[in-house]
Amino acid sequence: MNKKVTVGLCVKNGEKVVKIAFNSLSSQDYPHELLKIVIVDDGSTDNTFSIAQKFAKETDIQTIVIASNGRGLGASRQLVVDNAGDSDYVLFEDDDLVLADNFISSQVKFMDNNPKVGATEGITLSVLKGTLLGRFVGARYIRNSSNLTIIGTGGAIFRSEALKSIGGFDVHIKGAMEDVDISRRLIKSGWTLAANRSARLHAKYPLSTLTALWRKNRWYGYGNHFQFHKYHDNSLIVIYFPPLVLWGAFKTSYMACRFTNRKSDFFFAVLYSFGMMANYAGFIRAHFDNYGHVNVS
Repeated sequence: MNKKVTVGLCVKNGEKVVKIAFNSLSSQDYPHELLKIVIVDDGSTDNTFSIAQKFAKETDIQTIVIASNGRGLGASRQLVVDNAGDSDYVLFEDDDLVLADNFISSQVKFMDNNPKVGATEGITLSVLKGTLLGRFVGARYIRNSSNLTIIGTGGAIFRSEALKSIGGFDVHIKGAMEDVDISRRLIKSGWTLAANRSARLHAKYPLSTLTALWRKNRWYGYGNHFQFHKYHDNSLIVIYFPPLVLWGAFKTSYMACRFTNRKSDFFFAVLYSFGMMANYAGFIRAHFDNYGHVNVS
């Protein structure tokens, strides 16, 4: 296994959790001399940047730390790609994401064996254990492992060739949905997306309150407004149609119950509906903020 991998960590105000990501990367069984870590601090007002610099000096993995000065998540992701050099793959880690020790090895092996796959995500363990709310957040990973239409960026590995073929990430995206955007463009360019069931991960601190769930989904809705205007895709607003929300709620809870064998997971229907209300609130907020009305690429 001799493929070079750049690991991107895009973080903002993560001083309380970012060491989780550092420890997870340090424990990887993939040859450290083939790894490169690019940490992008997007305008933190806490000690995240200095903590990252300290880690860069202490780790045996080549590490660089960059300040993106609050340009947003799309620009931060692209800074990782721009600094990947001759890496064959680019993998993204989140600040509180715990990767299995063989995570990178498993992802590289999967990509090597599937040359038509432009990107693949790992499988979260939170859907199998933890609180009801934590399991609900992980329920979106209950799906087929191939021919996906969307992958989450955290824990996903991208083929450098694929990223270059589509011009990388959209730097106009300030917050959420950069994963939806990159997924859409990869598929349009002929690449496929997949999930690698042997690459396991979990968030150290999954969402634990309804307030946190509301804020997270409102953030997604805010980003969805940008996508709606960029692609003029009516399906991105039709999802808020009440009958479709109810269908999505039922589907999510049904699939979760079949996967986990827990009757309590039927409550996912309520959480799904709650999340979609927050999503719609974010969509409306973005409209009044003119986010997506201009400067879409």
